[in-house]
Amino acid sequence: MARPSLAAVVLFAAWATTTLSFAPARGLATFRSTRDVKVMLLGGDDDGKPKLTRENEPDEYFESSFEQKSTEEKFKDPLVIIGLVSIFFPFLLLVIFNGMGLVGI
Repeated sequence: MARPSLAAVVLFAAWATTTLSFAPARGLATFRSTRDVKVMLLGGDDDGKPKLTRENEPDEYFESSFEQKSTEEKFKDPLVIIGLVSIFFPFLLLVIFNGMGLVGI
């Protein structure tokens, strides 16, 4: 009987770990229908608690210090600057390299 090659064993192990690691466990949640899921997502449930609506929402709600800042103050935050640069920097590089003729679009 022929022995499997090392490459075949490694490929099988990689396939088994990737496919089986994402398999959901059985019996996590059981719902009677999709309506039950929608009702629970929208705030209603079987306990009879009232749904959160605009009328019964409290006037004061949790608000972080960042949300209370003005737009000008938000743009001074280093994380906001890093986020904006990380979004626009690749496009800026593409425009520069295209202008230099290094990249053809």
